[in-house]
Amino acid sequence: MDLKQQISEEKKICTDCRTTRTPLWRGGPHGPKSLCNACGIKYNKRRRERLGLDTGNRKKKRSEDRSSKVGEILKMRFMRSSKLMSKLREEEQAAILLMALSCGSVSA
Repeated sequence: MDLKQQISEEKKICTDCRTTRTPLWRGGPHGPKSLCNACGIKYNKRRRERLGLDTGNRKKKRSEDRSSKVGEILKMRFMRSSKLMSKLREEEQAAILLMALSCGSVSA
């Protein structure tokens, strides 16, 4: 690193938290590379929420989608398997019904 780069690096200050050290400088309301990494992430999250672009918890949504798909599969199998259910012992029937209830595919 030459002297010019060192001087320009030392002058950088986050416009939000005033830190001078960060692994990555991010763009913010005061232009490119005006926020430290942490403040830049927070700023972008708030901006996306204000614009209505926030996708929320993607992991949560995916797990809800998966559980609804599993619930639908169980529901279809449950409907088709009424003959099978009559052949199962009482404990096995109860276990299958509990699984269907926990997935929300069958209401009480």
